[in-house]
Amino acid sequence: MLLRSGCAVAMLLVAAVAARADPPADPKDKTSWGMAAKVRRSYATPGVQRLLMGDTPGTATMDGAGIDFARRNGSTELVFGFGYDRLDAKEGYYLEKGGDPLVAGKVDYVTFDHPRWYTVEVTVVGHAKIHKFLEFRYGAGIGVGLIRGTVRKTDALCTGPSLQQECMPDPMGVEIDKPANIPPVLPVLNALVGLQLRPFNWLHIHLDAGIHTAPYVGLGVSLYLW
Repeated sequence: MLLRSGCAVAMLLVAAVAARADPPADPKDKTSWGMAAKVRRSYATPGVQRLLMGDTPGTATMDGAGIDFARRNGSTELVFGFGYDRLDAKEGYYLEKGGDPLVAGKVDYVTFDHPRWYTVEVTVVGHAKIHKFLEFRYGAGIGVGLIRGTVRKTDALCTGPSLQQECMPDPMGVEIDKPANIPPVLPVLNALVGLQLRPFNWLHIHLDAGIHTAPYVGLGVSLYLW
């Protein structure tokens, strides 16, 4: 009887050690594959534009959409994205960075012919659990954008520092309705913070804000079906 009891205790100890050494897999840590659709609006305020220009007519916006393919393991996502953004910039007078509007050649009247870009990017996104169905998300990434459309500029003459009221196109200027020299490919820089709702393991809804070369806000829906 004593031997039988001792064997039972030993078997229980062995089972406990085995269970401790090889715990069952946590389904939250498995690798999942999914795809997402998203929309975003980017803003380039006059303050942001002044990083590159001396003065501008006002805020430029970009409305965009994209498709993502993602691999999630635990709390980390690796996202491969394809996007399209259409630029809605204001036509008007733009001052060269550091230029004086009263100096000839420093101000251009700029018009836009459907400027847009197509992007390919990769982003790493981390998640921190707030609630069973809610996560905080954050990330950064990089990519490239293919530029399409035309930006045209014409030399302008100004009689004062107020560009939009005191300037006019120069009919004798060196550049008249000339396409601007814009590189065909530009880098895409990503940084984001946001919230993600997970009503089901296979359905993620996220609201983000951050930088997609320009500041933006966006909404997306992901389906993790694999």
